[in-house]
Amino acid sequence: MAELHFLNKVQPPQVTSLNLPPNHSCNLVAKRKIEVRPNDLPILQPDGVLTSICSPRICGSDLHNYLAGGVGGRPVKYPIVMGHESSGEVVAVGDLVKSHKIGDRVAIEPGLPCRRCINCKEGKVNICLDMRYCGAPGSVGSLSRYFALPADMAPHIPEHVTWDEAGCIQPLAVGVQIGKRVDLRPHKTLAIFGCGPIGLITAAVAHAYSARKIIAFDNNPTRVEFAKKYISPLTGKPIIDHVFLIEDGSGAGIGDGEINDHEDHEETLGDRKWEQAKKVAAEYAEIAGLLDEEGVDRVVEATGAEDCMLLGIAIAKQGGNYLAVGLSHIQTNNFPTLAVTNKEINVMGITRYTASCFPSALDMLSRGVVDLKQLITKTFPLTKSTDAFEAVAAGGDMKVIVKNQEGFDN
Repeated sequence: MAELHFLNKVQPPQVTSLNLPPNHSCNLVAKRKIEVRPNDLPILQPDGVLTSICSPRICGSDLHNYLAGGVGGRPVKYPIVMGHESSGEVVAVGDLVKSHKIGDRVAIEPGLPCRRCINCKEGKVNICLDMRYCGAPGSVGSLSRYFALPADMAPHIPEHVTWDEAGCIQPLAVGVQIGKRVDLRPHKTLAIFGCGPIGLITAAVAHAYSARKIIAFDNNPTRVEFAKKYISPLTGKPIIDHVFLIEDGSGAGIGDGEINDHEDHEETLGDRKWEQAKKVAAEYAEIAGLLDEEGVDRVVEATGAEDCMLLGIAIAKQGGNYLAVGLSHIQTNNFPTLAVTNKEINVMGITRYTASCFPSALDMLSRGVVDLKQLITKTFPLTKSTDAFEAVAAGGDMKVIVKNQEGFDN
């Protein structure tokens, strides 16, 4: 039923009269192959706005599509316009729109739910059964010069928020949803696996929520050093209390564990890895001063790596909450189900964000309780999209911004 959002098939006169330049877009045409070329200008609907996209950011899911042709069991159908973390300026408004005007600065909510399925009716718009999501299979992304969307999905941006920051509102909204889902509260302790943008934004949200202690893990030395220097706008000190460089490239320094030849029962690979995870978790907990508490209250696993899943359950205290955030191409993993039962851990998943997250993200950014500027490490014009994706793939940058209106003659 999402097609009901796109009933008009003819461009209205308020758009055709603008004589806009070609809608150059970042088209993924094969694995690791991008073509920046003109695409059809999106049709402005009566309840929508047409925006000139300014500073979108490349997300981890975009990178998965670029490198592997899909993410989370959702293969790409080529060609596809990439991107979903964006902001822009309104250049035209639909006939029914009263809330926006030309020149307004807006964020782009990339998820367009059908608003009619059973999940939408229950308020779970993030798991809509007929979702249209920018840059996902079957949808058009926002790494383009122009993008159209319903006006109520284009919230206004405060004037003091820069375009580059505004392009990062979507991952901040995801961070807000992570906080809701894992039940972040004041004075709780938190472990985050993965020091990429989502991991650091989760830390920033937790810090704004007055988390008592935050620890984080990554196997990338550059990201570990970056995380150590991520400074709070509230205290002027590092947000994360302890950042650990985990030893093994697979995730948590667990490897295949240690084989115990003295046990009578048959021991699986998963069992051996779990025993090793418990030892490693105890070492990290002691260093972080959490051993007496027997772990952390909340765990956010943002890597999708099996070793981090095991370590996350191991370092969670009894009755704690564990949230699976990270995506990978592997759909099944060894997971310590017996420990989940014995420790009575609440294991949850998450998909994107819910309706109230964008307003909350905009409010947090506007009040200055989170700082996204530190995370922006490199920018490229849209014409250099391949270079931008390769920079993200290299792993040395945190947030790479694409300037959609740069690199063209008009």
